[in-house]
Amino acid sequence: MIISPARGGTAKIVIALAAGCILLFLWNFALPHYSSTIIHPENGGKAKPTGAEDEYKPGEFFQDAKPANASRTVELNDTPPQEEIQEIAKKPTPTPVPAHEETATNTKCSEVKGADDVMVVLKTSAAEIYDKLPEHLLTLLACAPHHAIFSDLAGTFSGHNVYDALENVTAETRKEHDEFRFYDKIQQYGTEAQHLANLKGDTSKDLDKWKFLPMVYRAYKLRPATKFFVFIEDDTSLSWTNLLQWLSRLDARIPLYAGAPSNVGDLRFAQRGGGYLISNAAMKLYANAYEQRYATKWEKRTASECCGDVMLAIALDDAHVEFYSAFPLLQGESVASLDWTDRHWCAPAVSWHHMDSNEIDMVWNFQQSWVKDHGWQTPYLVKHAFTSFVSPRLSPDRAAWDNLSQDTRIKKPADNAAIEDTVNWNGLSEAEKNATASFANCRKQCEAKEQCLQYKYRQGEKECVLGNVVRLGSAISEGGDKDTRSGWVVDRVNDMVKKWEPCAEPSWKFNQ
Repeated sequence: MIISPARGGTAKIVIALAAGCILLFLWNFALPHYSSTIIHPENGGKAKPTGAEDEYKPGEFFQDAKPANASRTVELNDTPPQEEIQEIAKKPTPTPVPAHEETATNTKCSEVKGADDVMVVLKTSAAEIYDKLPEHLLTLLACAPHHAIFSDLAGTFSGHNVYDALENVTAETRKEHDEFRFYDKIQQYGTEAQHLANLKGDTSKDLDKWKFLPMVYRAYKLRPATKFFVFIEDDTSLSWTNLLQWLSRLDARIPLYAGAPSNVGDLRFAQRGGGYLISNAAMKLYANAYEQRYATKWEKRTASECCGDVMLAIALDDAHVEFYSAFPLLQGESVASLDWTDRHWCAPAVSWHHMDSNEIDMVWNFQQSWVKDHGWQTPYLVKHAFTSFVSPRLSPDRAAWDNLSQDTRIKKPADNAAIEDTVNWNGLSEAEKNATASFANCRKQCEAKEQCLQYKYRQGEKECVLGNVVRLGSAISEGGDKDTRSGWVVDRVNDMVKKWEPCAEPSWKFNQ
């Protein structure tokens, strides 16, 4: 067929229009691309501009998406072909699996029984977020399907929303208290994309106490149907498997506020570092009281209190929520600083505090191995943590190491005056005095005392310190006293541990 020049031009136009239609179809339906709007399922699938989310709209930020590889729905009259039925009939009948039986091989950590019932809330700061948050995103928060991150600067971090816990503090309070000048500086750094780590310092700690009450309220408003809310610091390590097993034993309909106990005067409260648990029933009471009393009463009271966790306990008490001790499940020590005793031994280890990224990773990897071997329904106990992290590192002599011995301190005075410590020099035996002469003598002194399990010697101070409780401690940091040496009476420690065995069952004791 011969096409004239005129007709050829028309054909090219038709082809171009067809190609344009195809590209438009691909753009809208086939190709992934950036959009400045977010589709919210609870909004009927309507688009909402980015940044224009309604404040505290339930469920807005944590929608459960249907898996992309979800199987098709089979109707009752959707009968397979006869050949397929015959093939199925030839296969042996599989052994029935008990309901809710979960193993490391068939269950993702985010899909374990109970995972959907808990929201993990992590508090950090703009100055620390790049140091502390990445490890949590790779470990705990990768398993928690519902979580929220609060700081003193709003934004996103690796695709995760970071909420400003201070944005709803009243303008009057911001103007009145000097620590909010630092908050203004944080916002300026964020706007100008300056290096936030340069803001590290004590000033950020002054802001921290103001975060607690608004953070707890907003966490509830994000997911008001959640059964349990667990709040942690950015140096808290949380065991996902032990947490879920613990929560499965609790009733979210009971107002529970629980954590590692501490006291300020007559007030008993949950230490923030060990993590604290608030049930749904308690959250409802708190949220109602918050809406009535925060601006008029609680915010003013915060100014006069030392710490945010103390103020939270005051507010919860005001909302008629009682505190329960969750020790030793939730506790404020690290693997290095914990006093390893029989009161912890058979308890599941749910939380650790004062953990750096390396330690958080170490404990997480241990948990992964544990789940692989034991599944999701068997908790690991404190004794298992001791066997893995502590026992292999005990020895009679560790140079440049502080094992935190602290029960008996023997120090040679600079003169004949009695030393200002727990031991009167003039009342000591010659063997005790000689313990200050060398590390070897300090070790002998510990071995001579039946209750002594470990010892520490400081060469420069001529000081021998004995310990009746096992603590691991840590290496002397740069700039520290490198002449410090530590040791343990290993056989004595092993004999003591044998007396605590066996653990007939995990000790989930609550409100101790």
